[in-house]
Amino acid sequence: MRHVIDPIRLSSCDPVISPGKKMQTGLAVTLMITFMMASHLALSGEESRVQPPWLGSPAGQSDELLPPWTPVAVEGHAVHVWGRVYRFSDLPFPSQITSASQEILAGPIALGGTSAGQPLLWKGRELTVLESSPVRARLRIQAATDSLECNGTVLIEYDGMVRCDFELKPAHPDVALEKLDLEIPFRPERAKYLHFWPGRWGSVFNSRAIPPDGYQISFKPFFWIGDDERGLAWFAESDQNFWDVDPNRVIEVRPEKNSVVLVIHLVGKPRKLNTPLEYTFGFQATPVKPMQPDAWDYRICHMGNYGIEENPPGILDRLAEYGVRTICFHEHWTDIQNYPRTTHGEKLRKLVKACHDRGIQLLLYHGYEMSTLAPEWDQYHEECLVYPRAGGYKRQPEQTAYIVCYRSHWQDFICDGIAKLIDEYDIDGVYLDGTSEPWGCRNQLHGCGYVKPDGSVGTTYPIFAVRQTMRRIYTIVKKHNPNGQVNVHQSTCMVIPTLAFATSYWDGEHLQSIKRPESPGEVLPLDAFRAEFMGRNWGVPAELLWYPSGPFQRREAVGLALLHDVPVRPNRMEDVAVSARMWRAFDELGRHEAEWIPYWDSARFVRCDQDAVKVSLHNRPGGGFILVAFNLAQEKCRARLTIDFSALGQSETVTAREVVSEAPVSIAGNILELELNGLDYAMIRVQPR
Repeated sequence: MRHVIDPIRLSSCDPVISPGKKMQTGLAVTLMITFMMASHLALSGEESRVQPPWLGSPAGQSDELLPPWTPVAVEGHAVHVWGRVYRFSDLPFPSQITSASQEILAGPIALGGTSAGQPLLWKGRELTVLESSPVRARLRIQAATDSLECNGTVLIEYDGMVRCDFELKPAHPDVALEKLDLEIPFRPERAKYLHFWPGRWGSVFNSRAIPPDGYQISFKPFFWIGDDERGLAWFAESDQNFWDVDPNRVIEVRPEKNSVVLVIHLVGKPRKLNTPLEYTFGFQATPVKPMQPDAWDYRICHMGNYGIEENPPGILDRLAEYGVRTICFHEHWTDIQNYPRTTHGEKLRKLVKACHDRGIQLLLYHGYEMSTLAPEWDQYHEECLVYPRAGGYKRQPEQTAYIVCYRSHWQDFICDGIAKLIDEYDIDGVYLDGTSEPWGCRNQLHGCGYVKPDGSVGTTYPIFAVRQTMRRIYTIVKKHNPNGQVNVHQSTCMVIPTLAFATSYWDGEHLQSIKRPESPGEVLPLDAFRAEFMGRNWGVPAELLWYPSGPFQRREAVGLALLHDVPVRPNRMEDVAVSARMWRAFDELGRHEAEWIPYWDSARFVRCDQDAVKVSLHNRPGGGFILVAFNLAQEKCRARLTIDFSALGQSETVTAREVVSEAPVSIAGNILELELNGLDYAMIRVQPR
């Protein structure tokens, strides 16, 4: 994905603009939208009367439970999905959530605030199961205070996404509502990190450890809090019906004595309430699915091109010899940007067959744009692009591509096209560039945006529509090939209700434009890596992206990623050669039978005399282990590691080698000494004699 002009960076309070004039009132906005719709519909000729075959396509529309998820099960007031349990009580939000065998919440999610000078004390009235099936459960929950009624419907889907649609209705005329907050209390031990979206290009400021004194920020449509194994996300498509809230602290993380509370401020100043307030919020506990296969299993390289199969033994043969299992073919497999058809059909068939003959999967690029070269451009770009228009990527053949909104008909187009592409050419899945990101949009031609009281149009982040797009693509791929892949490239955007339908993700392009600073380690601190880039606390396997032009040398990026059990995707043959040695070492060990012991928990097995050197291991008792040591300092050091072989369940009679250099390594008794350059690593394979 390129660094694009992003509509979410534009003020969500900007009014709709017509050439030369700024619309100031709600009437003017309505007139402007009416004009746009009339212009859009006033098409002449046969084209305007013929519905294209892809419009309304059923491709990927399915009520089938897809692997690796398990059926939804309702037991009393608890709803079970894979790896998680949601419990409900008085309000239409979870009262407790269990994920990865641990409870997340310190208390029920609540609506706090005051009405007529009194705190809101909710009493449950009804909890009814409206639907229970293997793919979803639906509940109706009602509660009330002396002044308000809360009527809500809760949808829980098989990947653990919880959608809460509710209204707050005044119990009598002119209800005084002084303050209203959504309060999500986390157990302190579960609230180590935060991640929110949108982030910022050239920064990891949206992924970090929670500061001891808390955190506050403007409205964000997605906010996650968690630890190294699990977490919980809250999301909302817009800030509609957020009234008189300090714009700089719409969202607040507030450490308290026995909890860390995520507060979403909804009403900040007193007002009379005569009509219902309606909201739609989402929740999703992570991890969302098991991590097998993971990114190490997929062995992806980004070296797809027509002709790599020619002149054997050529590029494709070398990749197969190294052990590559997946090749991504970037945008140039087709002449039109983000378009699911190609004029190079025979070349593509030849490449697919050659890959399959060598046991390699081929993934084709799709993205987040609509091209001026697309035949559908004239009829559909006004309705399908995000507004204000954003993007503007240029490529050959000569064209410009702009960001599309998948709340529009382009969702049908892309899903229908991918389904036909897979059926015709037998490709193994898709590489999705930015497709999972719910780009901010105010295009009311397809239902985004909302008119504020002052007449301006607020931004919608179409999370549910993008989620539907991703689920349809996942369904298309998996029904064609149960081992097929939906590999997602995104940057700063762990929006899990959409990303849940990725088989893996590739993250980090937003860092590649940073010039190398004096302290490169500050570009991607450990807490940011653990919050966003590991994958395991999200349930989606991760790869780290590296470009030669970025702030890290490749060995630096590889060492940092290895420390977190994350591969760096190889894009050059020399990088594939290095990755191949790691793959062979993991195969020798039997990685899936080994336990990964991260550096924050490895001191009971390996002690290092250098604080800057962190050590992680893959340990298979009786079968040896692989140790990764990474020097976080910029200065060269000599590190002395003391290994407790007994605690690891290993023999003390061992041999060792450095995996990448293949040089033998001496272990004297239980002491391993390593010389490490600054920001450098060693990967040591230790095995019984």
